Amino acid sequence: MKVNFTFVFILLQVFAFSQVDTTPSVNDSITLDSFQLAFQELSEIIALDSTDANAYMERADLISGAQDEAYFKSIFGNEKIYNQAMADYDEAVKLSPYNYKPYLKRAILKDRFLHYKEALEDYEEALTYAYVFDNKMKIRIHRARLKAKLGAYDVAIKDLEKALIEDRENSALLNTLALIHLDIEDFEKALKYLNRSLEFNPEDPYTFANIGYVALNAGKYQKAINIYDDQIKKEGNHSSMFNNRGFAKYKLGQHEEALDDINHAIELNPLNSFAFKNRAIINFVLEKNEAACEDLQAAKKLGYSTEHNDEVIKMLFDKCFEVNRKPK
Repeated sequence: MKVNFTFVFILLQVFAFSQVDTTPSVNDSITLDSFQLAFQELSEIIALDSTDANAYMERADLISGAQDEAYFKSIFGNEKIYNQAMADYDEAVKLSPYNYKPYLKRAILKDRFLHYKEALEDYEEALTYAYVFDNKMKIRIHRARLKAKLGAYDVAIKDLEKALIEDRENSALLNTLALIHLDIEDFEKALKYLNRSLEFNPEDPYTFANIGYVALNAGKYQKAINIYDDQIKKEGNHSSMFNNRGFAKYKLGQHEEALDDINHAIELNPLNSFAFKNRAIINFVLEKNEAACEDLQAAKKLGYSTEHNDEVIKMLFDKCFEVNRKPK
């Protein structure tokens, strides 16, 4: 069975590879003021010219948090805001029906809110109207990733293999192909595509991170640690690398060292739900149950259970809710 680590998709335009926080910061009022000013300005542009498709798309981006990971997490699951942003994207599609961009933006929002089948329809429409090669390739990668998520692995793989004939050096394409193969536990082919990516992009940290992720899933924990050691020396600001290295150390019984890595992962990205989940697991082993339960709550708040699986929910029920705690 595959374990859950932070993995690195080289996703396009608006996706980030870890989760985000909803904790207020000292700059919230500034951020809110900036949001209101931007929203007001875009609304005024639309009021002056109701045929400006770009203004509708920009306002929808603002409402949905398309360019702001932390804000997106704060509104994730809020159907009212989703529908408000979607109304603007819908209007942009009506105003510019032969332009790929509004379909793509609408697809990405549906995708992020887990409306996968509806998103797939918009990816198809976007592909129909995208004429620039690079744009078409980006959409094909999005579409294949989503097909795999819906269980159509063979279709997704064939589509990307065909795309690879046209663009053999595309790192995002090669990484996506690798991770789809990893999802079906075909480690050999996953590594084949990642190594091919390194041929064309020998210093790409995301490809190395995914090679480490393959090693983790294959149970080769020391190899994963070695890979992350090398990459962290080169560029030590990737939360996912510290989180995954920490999890590998945990699997080898190096609990305190693992905790140091995962604490640093959270410092680098306080929005990484995987890191909170992993720290909870280690805290339970170290009998720091209260801290572990707080971490599980944080992981849940950051969307781990919604976006990945119900492991966090199960642990909360089993270990943290009073009704399930064994009397001392």
